[in-house]
Parts: sequence; structure tokens; C-alpha cells
Amino acid sequence: MKKRQICYLIVCIITGLFFLGGSVTADSAPYTGDNVTPGPDYWAPNPESDGRMFHEGGNSTNSNGSGQVNEPRGPEEMGWRNNNPPIFDLPMQRWQFPVISLGVSLIILMIMTIAGIATGRLYRYTFTKRAQISLFFCHIISALLIGGFTVVLYMLRSTEDFMDPFLSTMYATFGLLAYLALSSLIQAVSVYKTRPLIPLHQGHILFAVIAIILLLSVRIPVVFSLPLTILVALIVIIPGAMFSLITSHFTHKSDYQHPDYNTDNTITRSLPLINEELPPSFPEKLTSKYHDISVIGSGGMAIVYRAVRNDNNRIVALKIPFSSDETSGKTFLNEMSVWRDLSHPHIAQITDQNIFPVPYVELEYIPRSLKDLTLPVPPIKTITSIQQVGEALMYAHSKRVIHRDIKPGNVLFTDEGDVKLTDWGLSRFIERGEDTRNTSFSLFYASPEQLAPEKYGNGDQRTDIYQLGVLLYELLCGTPPYGTQNIGELFTRIQKDQYILPSEINGNLIAFDEIITRSLKADPADRYQSMQEFLIALETIKKNY
Repeated sequence: MKKRQICYLIVCIITGLFFLGGSVTADSAPYTGDNVTPGPDYWAPNPESDGRMFHEGGNSTNSNGSGQVNEPRGPEEMGWRNNNPPIFDLPMQRWQFPVISLGVSLIILMIMTIAGIATGRLYRYTFTKRAQISLFFCHIISALLIGGFTVVLYMLRSTEDFMDPFLSTMYATFGLLAYLALSSLIQAVSVYKTRPLIPLHQGHILFAVIAIILLLSVRIPVVFSLPLTILVALIVIIPGAMFSLITSHFTHKSDYQHPDYNTDNTITRSLPLINEELPPSFPEKLTSKYHDISVIGSGGMAIVYRAVRNDNNRIVALKIPFSSDETSGKTFLNEMSVWRDLSHPHIAQITDQNIFPVPYVELEYIPRSLKDLTLPVPPIKTITSIQQVGEALMYAHSKRVIHRDIKPGNVLFTDEGDVKLTDWGLSRFIERGEDTRNTSFSLFYASPEQLAPEKYGNGDQRTDIYQLGVLLYELLCGTPPYGTQNIGELFTRIQKDQYILPSEINGNLIAFDEIITRSLKADPADRYQSMQEFLIALETIKKNY
């Protein structure tokens, strides 16, 4: 479970304990009326008789066949002792009704919240900054109204000499009211964080309708008249439902759906596509060196395994090309040699490589990557991660090496929170011209020069700047910048600079508009010309954020 989901659950649990404590405390005080004993049975004046008493728990008078009412039976005749009516214990104590009601409602609320978080990345808010602030305070006010009404309602006691019999029934509605109060509070956080929670918005409206029906059907006659009950529902419950409806109106499904990273969205211009449905099995010849082997990923030219070395039980990552012939093996290792000579704290290191018994490269094993994060990522955390990737690229550029395949799956992060750039299989020296040995690229992160080299050239360090800009955008906004999955439309938008600014997704990200605009220019001459310029611009945003 992600940190943000845990925070939502903690809020729900703490609030539930608050209401639970209030319910137990309120019911722990015994009723001290002078004329009755607490319980479902009590004596009350009979309005249709001359001072006679009737028993609410049942008819205590006798009637003959002619309708004549006989004298009421005395306590001894009815089997009562000490002149007190009997108290019949229900299977459930009065205080247990609100507790169970609250518990069920909190479980439903947690399920709805988790479902909203899981589906939230597919939606986005389209309100202005002013509308965002207004909706935030509207949901807060709604939560306070419902929460206050719930507390007041629970503390009500009849002003007569006996407990209103409808009060126990009313206890069962407290869970619904608590749900609505907490739902409004969570929606306020959702609006503030610009993370749509579609099931919660819709569920609030449904539960508001149910709560109004219950209030009208199990109202407290002694305290609330029917008109007053209707007025309370209009003032307390309906505004929250209205705010949820307005919030849903500002929620729209993104045109772009996050790419499935479990499949490789790779386009190869000069090599045939690999059939991913038939991945090669782990070479049996390498089982003498490794055990406990499992597949963790694949790309356009190789498959990656997690394995444990037999000699020291150290967990490593193994990258093995799909083709195991000698020529392919030498080409594979030549491309890996560029990576092997790079040594930087934010570059994953090669620990071993060979072409015998089959071509393979052994790497340090880091199990998580940026694709495992819940998007969007907070701006400060995003800046820190992008700065570390930028420092690794600036080092590589100083060695005249460019990466050309920057994407979330190729940026690993350790348990300490540091990131390491991996998979330099497409890297090459800047001075090298068109590289026909491997011209693959990842579709959603391809630069204009990778899509149309005849127009924009073969690429240099500015290719990495473009891809790092796309990665920055995705971490901040939750999706790549072009808002489409259609390949033809994507090619057109990339070459025409038709990206969506971060501020259009989230008004709080306006500070990033300039760096994204400069980084994603189709013409490399219009971008930042060095990684140092990019990092300086990013550091400026960090200082002012």
C-alpha cells in the first residue's frame, strides 16, 4: 500500500475512534428520570382515560367482547416485583448501534477512497485556481456542518420524563452522517491536491440521499417536527451533495491513458519487432553460475532477469540478448562497453560481462524504478529525482556519451531514495553518425530527431534533454505531455510542439511551464543546449518553489 493511501486510512481510523469514544461516553451515563426506569418499557399517561396509566411495552388493560374496558391489572397480578415494570434486554445494547453503524460506514469509506486513488490517475480536474479554493472551503464547511449536526443529534435527550423511543433507531443513522462528514473532508483534500476521487464524489451523493430518507422516516417526534427535520436536511446534508456534484462536473477523463509498462512500447526502424509472447528461456548454460532466476523485464534487444550468484549468494540483474549467436553477442557487448566505462553515483554499474557460454551482462540489482511510483509525484521530490538523473547525464555528456532511452522504467531508485540511470544499451558517442546497429526507441519518450532524423538530425546531448523534460512532465502531471495514444497524432503533436502545459493540468505547477516549453521544442536548436543549463533552470525553480 502506498504512503498516500495509508494516510487516508489513518485519517478514517482516527476520526472513527473520535466518534466511537463520544458514543460510548454519552451512553455510559444512566438515565435519572424520576418517573421511569430506563429501558424499552415505561409508564406514560393515557391521554384517552381519566388519569389511568398504560404500558408502552404492551396493552396492560383488559377488554371484554362488548368493548368495555376493565380495570388495569396491578403489578403483582402481572408478575412484576417492587412495583417496577420489567426490563427486557435486547440482544444489542443501545450504544452498540452507533458503533456498528460507524464501523460499517468507515469500511465503505476506506474502500471508496482506495478505489478513487487507484482510478484517479485516469482523470483530472479542469477548474481554475479560484474555483479550486472555493470548492476546498465548501467541502470543509460541509464536513463541519454534518459533523456538528451528528454530535448535537447524539447528545439529544427527550425533555419529557421518559426517553424518546425513536432515539435508539436514530442511532443507526450516525454511520451515514459520519460517512458524509469524512467524505466531505477527504474530498477537500482531493481538491487541494488535485487528485480526483471519482467513486467518492459519486458515493457521497448516493449516501446523502439515503441519509435524508432515513432522517425523514426515523425522525425524533418529541424533538423535531417533520418541517424542522426537512429544514435540517436541506441545510446540513444537501449542500455536501451539491458540492460533490459540482466537483464531479470539473472532473474529466484524460485523453491519454498511462502506458502499460509491463509491455515494451518500442519502435524499431531498421530491425524486426521481437515477438514478446515467446520470450526466450533462461540459458541453461548459465545455471552453473546463477540460481533462483526470474524474469523482471524485457526491451527491444534483450531480456532482463533477477538471479542469485552461486558463489556469494548476491542478488544481481542479468541482461541477455534475444539472439545468442557470436556476432550478436559481440555487437551486444560492444554496445555495453560504453556503459561499462561510465562510473557515477547515479548510474547503475556493470559488475560482469562475457560472451561465453552465452552473451550476458551482470548489473547491480535495484528492484524498483520510477514506473512503480504513484503519479503524480510531489514537485520537490520530482525535482530531486530529475536533478540526480541530470547529473548522471551531464557526467555522461562530458564523456561524449548520450543515453537516448530515458524513461521511468530506466530510472531505478534505491531504498535510500537515490536514483540510478540504467539501460544504456542505446547509448552512443555524440560524434558517431547514424548508428544502424540499433535504432530502437521508446514510443512515448521519443524525441523529434528519433522520429524524423532526416529533418532534425541524428541527435546529440539535446536528445537527452528532451527526454528528461518528458520524464519531468510525467512525474509532475501523471501523464506524458501530448495527451494521446494515437501514434499518428502523437508524431504530429511532437513535431508541432502541441504539448499541454503543466499549469493546464494543475495550476500550482505554473513555475514549470518555462522549463517544459524549452525542453520539448521540436527543433533541437530551440532547446537548452546543455544539461548544465537545464539543471540551472531546475535549481531556480526549486529555490523559489
